[in-house]
Amino acid sequence: MGQYRISRNCEASFIDYLKPLFLSGWGSDRIEKTFAEIAGIELPAICIRLGNTIHNKAEVGSNSTFRLPLILIDIFTRSDGMRLDIKDWVISKIKSGLPYYNYTIVAGEVDTKVQDGRIRVTSIADTGVDLGVDKNTLQIHDKFRHLLSVSISLGRVEI
Repeated sequence: MGQYRISRNCEASFIDYLKPLFLSGWGSDRIEKTFAEIAGIELPAICIRLGNTIHNKAEVGSNSTFRLPLILIDIFTRSDGMRLDIKDWVISKIKSGLPYYNYTIVAGEVDTKVQDGRIRVTSIADTGVDLGVDKNTLQIHDKFRHLLSVSISLGRVEI
C-alpha cells in the first residue's frame, strides 16, 4: 500500500472534482492527466497536469515551506465557440476552490481517497493556444485549444 504525495494529490483532486461536473454539464467524462491520453479521443476533452511549483520559506531561519503549485488545464474542443464556453465554465467551477484529497494506492490503483482540506485558487491565467499556423492544416485536437494556468494553495506549511 502506498500513497500519492502532494503533487499527485493536487492533480488527482482536480480530475476527480471536474470529471463528474464535466459529464453532467457537457456530456463528456474525458478528463485526462497526459496529452497522450487526449490524442485520438472524442472532443471535448480536458487535460489536467501539474506545472511549476514554488516553495517559499514559511519564515526566516526555518526549513519549513509554503507550497504554491501551478495546475495547467488544457481544453480541447471542436469549435472556437465551444472553446470559449468550456473555459468560462471550468473557471466558474474552480474559482471558489475544491476539495483536496489524500489518495491511497493498492496494486497500482487508487484504493481510497480521504478529504484533507481544500485547494484554494489564488489566480487564473486564461490563454488561447495559437500554434502559429493555419488552423485548417492542424489536426482536430490542435485546432481549438485553450490553456488555464491555475495558481493554487493548500493553506498549510510543510515541515
